[in-house]
Amino acid sequence: MRFAFRHQRCSSRTPAEEHWQLLSKKHRSSFGEPGRVSARSRESRADFCTPIANATWLAICYHVRNMSENYLHRRLLPAHGYILLAGLGYWLSVGLTRADGPRDDAIPVRVDERVELLSIVFRLAGAREYSQTAKIVPYAKDVDEHFGRFKDHEAIKLAQKLRGERGIGYDAVASFALHIQGNPRLDPKFPFDPKPSELDRRWSPKSASGFLAGLQRFADDSHAFDFFERHKALYAKSTARLAQELAKRPYRRWLDSFFGAKPDAKFCAIVGLLNGGSNYGCKVRYPDGHEEILPVLGVDRFDAAGLPVFDKGTSGLAAHEFCHSYCNPLVDRFADQLLAPAEKVYPHRARLLRDQAYTSARTMLYESFVRACTHRFLCAHGTPAEAAAQLREEVGRGFFWTPQLSDLLLSYERSREKYSTIETFMPAIVKFFEDLGNSIDERLSRFPYVVRLTPQNGATDVDPALTELRIEFDRPMKPASYSIVGNKVRIPTMPIAGHFSDDAKTFVQPIKLQPGRSYTFSLNNIYYSGFASADGLPLDPVAVKFTTASSR
Repeated sequence: MRFAFRHQRCSSRTPAEEHWQLLSKKHRSSFGEPGRVSARSRESRADFCTPIANATWLAICYHVRNMSENYLHRRLLPAHGYILLAGLGYWLSVGLTRADGPRDDAIPVRVDERVELLSIVFRLAGAREYSQTAKIVPYAKDVDEHFGRFKDHEAIKLAQKLRGERGIGYDAVASFALHIQGNPRLDPKFPFDPKPSELDRRWSPKSASGFLAGLQRFADDSHAFDFFERHKALYAKSTARLAQELAKRPYRRWLDSFFGAKPDAKFCAIVGLLNGGSNYGCKVRYPDGHEEILPVLGVDRFDAAGLPVFDKGTSGLAAHEFCHSYCNPLVDRFADQLLAPAEKVYPHRARLLRDQAYTSARTMLYESFVRACTHRFLCAHGTPAEAAAQLREEVGRGFFWTPQLSDLLLSYERSREKYSTIETFMPAIVKFFEDLGNSIDERLSRFPYVVRLTPQNGATDVDPALTELRIEFDRPMKPASYSIVGNKVRIPTMPIAGHFSDDAKTFVQPIKLQPGRSYTFSLNNIYYSGFASADGLPLDPVAVKFTTASSR
C-alpha cells in the first residue's frame, strides 16, 4: 500500500566492494564478486576480509612461485613453510568468506495455491479488493467460469459473515492463507490456539479454525486443486517474470544492512494473480522463533497473452512490502510511546487514509514508517527520479510527513557507528511523531483548501445552462496543473481544458450540463494530485456532488 525536496543518491557500494574493483579481472573470476552472491550485512567481517585474504593468498603464491633457489637456501623460512602460508591464505579467502554461511541474495518467488484459494473465496464473496482483476483477463475468466457456480457455498457465506463482523479483508485474507499448508488437505502450519503472533489481529483462534473447516469443504467441492494443477504453466511463467524483476535490486542485502540481519529468516515473494493493485506485507513466525517473510505482490496489468506485467515500478512496491515485516513489529514494540501522538494526527487524515483501508492510528504508523524506509531503499538502489516520484505519491496519499521522516532516517544511515540497528534509533522516531502530533494544526495550515465552489457543492437545483465550473482557492496554485477525477459517465462534459486566473487562485473549467442529472467527481484523489499550491503541497481530495434542475 506511497516535492521540491532534497534528495541524496546514496552509494550502494561498500568499502570492500570499492577495494574489489581494484583487483584484476583475472583474479576476480577466480573468487566470485562480492554483492552478487552474498547477502551478508555490509559491515560483515567476511566482506572486509575476503579481498585482503585473496590478495594475501595471491601474493604468497606469487612469492613462492618466483623464489630463487639461493633465496630458499638462506632458510629465512623453509619452502614447506611458504606452502603452509599459502594454505593459510586460501583458508582465509574461503573460510572467512563462508564463516557466516553462504546466503543467496536472490529472492525466491512462487504462486501460492492457498493465496489463490483465499482470493477466489473472497472474490466470490464480493470483496472489492479481490475483484479488481477484470473478468476479461484469461485467468480471471477461468476462475469465474470454474468457481462461479459455488457462489452460495457455505465458505462464501462464512467469508461474508467474517467480513461484516470482524472486518476480515485485505491483508487479513492473505495472512490467513500463508498460515495454512497442504494440497489437497488443508492444515494450519501450527495450531491456531494460541493465536499465531503474526496472524492478522482480526482473526481469533475460533474464527480461524471454523473458517478453515469451511474452506476445506469448498476446496473439495469445487475441485480447487485440480484447477490449480491445470494452471501450473501460467504460475511458472508468472513466477519467472516477477523473479526476473526482483533480481535487479539487492533487497535482502539492503534489508539486512538497514534494519539488522535476520540470518534465520526465509524470504519468498508471492504473486497474487487476483489481487489487482493490492499488495500485502505478510509474515509467519513459528513457535521456535524462525520467520518466513512472504510479501504478496498483486498484478494490476496483464499482457495480450494473459501474463502478468512487472516493471521498475514493482521495485518500490516490493521494498514497501518487505519493510512491513521489519517496521510493524518495531511500531508494536514502541506502541506505548507512539500511539498517543499518532492519535492526534490520525483524525486530520482519517478520511483520506480510510479510503486506502488504513482505519487506525496504529496502521497509520505502520504505513508511515514503511513509506519512509522505502524511500531510503530507492535512494540507495533506485534512480533519483524514482525516489522523487515515490515521495510525491506518499504526500498525495496523505502521508505529507514522509519527506521529513526519510531525512531523519538518512541521519540514521550516516550514524551507524552509533546506531547498530534501526531499533536503537527508535527513540528518535518516537520524538519525530511527538513533534508531528504537537504541530499538526500548523503543518496542515500550509496546505491549500477550496474557499468557494460554483456550482455549490451539494446543490440540487443547478441551472443546466451553467457553462463553467469555478473553483476558488485560498492561495496561489501551481498553474497548468489540475486533477478532476471520477467515473466518466458521472463527470460533466468538459469540451476544452480548464485554466487558472492570472493570480492562480481561481480555476475555471468549461462544462456542458444536462437537465435532471446528478454529477459526482473529485478534485484530486490518492492517485492524482494535480491541484497543488505554488510551493507544491497538494490539495486534499474534495468530493463534489450536485444535481441539475429538470427541464421545464
